[in-house]
Amino acid sequence: MTQSDCFTPIARDAPGAPPGERLLDAHRAVRYDGLLQLIDEVQRRRSIEDVARVVAARWKHCASVNNWRLLCVYADHCALVVAEGNQAVVTELQLGQLAPFDALMWNKRIPRHWSGDALAAERVGLPPGLADAQGLALSILPVQQGPATIGIVSVLSFEKTFDNLDRKFNALVAGAMAARILAILTEQSLTAELMRAQKQILEQRQAGIMGRLVNGVAHEINTPLGVQIASCDALAAMVQDPATAAEYAQDIQDTIALIDQQARRAARIVKRLKQISAAAMASPKVATPLQEELTLIADAYPDLDIQIHCPAQLTLTLDRAALGTVLGELLDNARAHGGAAHGAQPVLLSAEDQGSHISIRVTDHGSGFSPEQAEHFHDPFFTSKQNQGHIGIGGYIAQNVARDALGAALELHSAPGSSSVALQFAKP
Repeated sequence: MTQSDCFTPIARDAPGAPPGERLLDAHRAVRYDGLLQLIDEVQRRRSIEDVARVVAARWKHCASVNNWRLLCVYADHCALVVAEGNQAVVTELQLGQLAPFDALMWNKRIPRHWSGDALAAERVGLPPGLADAQGLALSILPVQQGPATIGIVSVLSFEKTFDNLDRKFNALVAGAMAARILAILTEQSLTAELMRAQKQILEQRQAGIMGRLVNGVAHEINTPLGVQIASCDALAAMVQDPATAAEYAQDIQDTIALIDQQARRAARIVKRLKQISAAAMASPKVATPLQEELTLIADAYPDLDIQIHCPAQLTLTLDRAALGTVLGELLDNARAHGGAAHGAQPVLLSAEDQGSHISIRVTDHGSGFSPEQAEHFHDPFFTSKQNQGHIGIGGYIAQNVARDALGAALELHSAPGSSSVALQFAKP
């Protein structure tokens, strides 16, 4: 609803008009200016409560309005504002939950005006604020936005009956209020829909990750178990006849060694899977000098050329065991994919205070992450080197422990000839 739809400003200086009319025109012009300021203020508000509060405080100063009631409808979602004097209460509800009076007015959507005896006769069916015995006039107006009705406003005056100009003033304020409230309701609805969609996508992704995790675990464990079962069957056949067992002595020893090897492989897989649970490895958080801690972690990888860059005074309160697990996974990844094996290329292990957060970063000089690798880095059992014995669970472990035990975010950065993974710790 535009201002021109409701009201054409009155000339402030009408030569030849009687003094009383000129005074009335000036008074109306002041009221109109007040309404324009109120409407401008309404458009700035970011919540329905703020819209209701500013109108309740200021409407009566530029129009003969005391108590009022505004129902705004967006699809099946309604916002009901009930104001008495300076106080306004906002209720959000569904269309089917409306009180009888509001439901009736919404269904009819017809302008109504009562005063005097007609208003007294109507008071029995009015809500408390509009049934006030001091009321001299009541107007009920549908609020339009183009061809659509978006609300119903009911305004009660204690001072005088509403003339046509008053009704236009009231329609102007109600239209601005309802339009702003409708915009807020629309934004809330779209935000809620977006959050539902994001939640659904997250749930679907988590379900996919869990499915891959279960399938990956089954595959990785099943392989060594299958080898052991077959080896045990072969071993049983070789020792079934004591008379010929001696000639299979070397085969028996080789089979026993294979069973041992595969059993240890299965045990390693189970041990790594246990690291996924941050709770299973949680340790107390302690103030940790990062330069010293990074040096201790680097010393555990004698086959890697690791350079430490960290200010000597930089300290962070964290779970040291969890930090060791995350950086260990990232260093293993640098060894496997970053050209760092046997000191071929140095790995940079650095920490830096970046103002709003502290960053701990592992940088290698490999070929970097491809878009596919970056997208699936945190997925369980995704690896480009499965044929070399890697099971692809390091990124998944690092992300889970970083998030759950360290409260840190894991960020990947890739450029030609280098890649890095950073732990970002937000400062308290």
